[in-house]
Amino acid sequence: MPSSLKHLIKKYLWRIVFHNKIYGNAVKENKTYLSLLNSSSKFATQKLNIFTKADEDGILLAIFSKIGTTNKLFIDIGSNDCINSNCANLAFHHNWSGLFIDGNHNILNRGKYIYQKYFKQNSNRFLFTQAIVTTQNINTILASTSYPNQIDLLCIDLDGNDYHIWNAIETILPRVVIVEVQVEKGNTEFIPPYTTEFELYEDDTPKGASPLSMLKLAKTKGYHLVAVNNGCYNLFFVHQDYTKNLNVLSIEEALKNTYQLLYMYLLFYNSIF
Repeated sequence: MPSSLKHLIKKYLWRIVFHNKIYGNAVKENKTYLSLLNSSSKFATQKLNIFTKADEDGILLAIFSKIGTTNKLFIDIGSNDCINSNCANLAFHHNWSGLFIDGNHNILNRGKYIYQKYFKQNSNRFLFTQAIVTTQNINTILASTSYPNQIDLLCIDLDGNDYHIWNAIETILPRVVIVEVQVEKGNTEFIPPYTTEFELYEDDTPKGASPLSMLKLAKTKGYHLVAVNNGCYNLFFVHQDYTKNLNVLSIEEALKNTYQLLYMYLLFYNSIF
């Protein structure tokens, strides 16, 4: 199916395409998940994927169940269509508001259309900025909102420049940060060169800084690693002022499950070839 046709179907038939994410069971699943969370829960105990595919929805709810929320504001840099977003579940099911930033005009507008149709008169809770984010413009973009310096969540998913953009951010102090890494680089030092040449659609080429390099950057900003998604390509950091009730992870602990999965894959591969 041509991408243009997929775009139109998602935009104008969104009630059908995204029904299971927005209505019905999604509401029930969120309520059930919240009821299972308690102060002694570990992030790996329960899984929740409404809008996400690798446990991010559940991890975020678990983190905020322990540290609480202040203003329920998020900023999503590299938001795609705002539906395929780590922030979407918070927006649709937990009364969060925020800013979506993406470089692709068409897919960002698709998300804007859906949010306006669903939230109606309350759609002004969400801002949509089309921009190719750079180290030079990111603080200007963030300062253009009326948001306070401290927000609850920052999500960075840029397929390459994530390290450089987070390093450049000075205008906000998020309590929680999700940032994408190149898990293939593992427990090694690797920071990709900064580039202003972007692909608006993902390919299969690994991109981004290594988990270890991102962890070191986080520490310079006052953040601790508390969780990773299934696959360890998204790292979850919480500011040091709010980690009292959280288990802080080392890079070895964070990558442990990934190494185990890789080992099992190699065993399976060797058994059939």
